[in-house]
Amino acid sequence: MLLALLLPACSAIKLAYNQAPDLTYWWLDGYFDFNDAQTPPVRDGIAKLFAWHRTSELPKVAALLQKSQTLMPSNLSSAQACEVFDEVRSLASAVVDKALPVAAEIAPTFTTEQLAHLRRKQQKSNDEYTRDYITGTAAERNAKRLKSAVSRSENIYGKLDEPQIAAIERAIANSSFDAALSLKERKQRQKEALEMLANLAAVKTSAVSGNGALAAAQAAQTAQTALRAYVTRSLVSPDPVYRAYSEKIVKEGCESFASVHASTTPAQRARAVQTLQGYAQDMRTLAGQN
Repeated sequence: MLLALLLPACSAIKLAYNQAPDLTYWWLDGYFDFNDAQTPPVRDGIAKLFAWHRTSELPKVAALLQKSQTLMPSNLSSAQACEVFDEVRSLASAVVDKALPVAAEIAPTFTTEQLAHLRRKQQKSNDEYTRDYITGTAAERNAKRLKSAVSRSENIYGKLDEPQIAAIERAIANSSFDAALSLKERKQRQKEALEMLANLAAVKTSAVSGNGALAAAQAAQTAQTALRAYVTRSLVSPDPVYRAYSEKIVKEGCESFASVHASTTPAQRARAVQTLQGYAQDMRTLAGQN
């Protein structure tokens, strides 16, 4: 369902997915500025990851979309919405697990210059986040959030009417979303990422110069352990304040989705069923392609 809300049309899904390995590489390259030695293994790792995802995971995505269709004709509870969200998170977690070994091979090879490049990219991203969610008046920020939420909803329901827009406005007005708190957590994870990558590079340098292949293999295992711990902290914050906030935001998101859905018309719900059906068929088609 979340996938459907984020993508504008069935044809766009197929086009984007078939180009995803290249797009993923260029997106990552924007953060890390891969050198000539890193590019081949990164591209190879991404290609293998998507080949696995196509055959193993896309049928699961299709099944989830098909299940979501059955929820559309009637009102749904926030618990039902959260159940779908949890399944999406489970699918995402499987991708992360599959990607970790490849990431562990590349992560210790980043140079000081590449980490400086990453730091600048992080700062640019934070500046954009600040501009979108912190600066300006509350009315201006809420207007941006409303525009984005309406656009996502119309991808699945079609044109929204006043009752649906009003439901979204109420959800935004009542939301506990705290951009400053989110940015603080974001910066902490970014800082930890830079420190972790610098440490992994130092460990690899020491292993290669000291004890040969065995030590290098141990360094790779160390990298994978460190990356997994980092991912865990990113998904479930060690900060109890932010962790409670994050859980509250998810709960509110489920409630708001159920509320907006309750305001939709039979025609809009029929459109949602048709849209999700198209997405599910696309997933099955993509899964069968080599």
